[in-house]
Amino acid sequence: MDSVFRLRMARVGDKWALLQGGAFDYSRYHKVRKEQGWAAWPVYAMWATVVCGIAFLIAGFFAYFGTSPIHKK
Repeated sequence: MDSVFRLRMARVGDKWALLQGGAFDYSRYHKVRKEQGWAAWPVYAMWATVVCGIAFLIAGFFAYFGTSPIHKK
């Protein structure tokens, strides 16, 4: 989803949008989004999936490794 936002920004003239890496500024995207008439929900959906992915990753670690200590005999 992030690449779609970067491609949209590149198409409207932001030539560095594809090369910014993690420094991409979504507030600039939201300003251009209003001018271009793009929907806002994909950005919010992307952030929701990132948060859910991190939560599932943490839950997976707990499920795989367990939460109780291993007792040696």
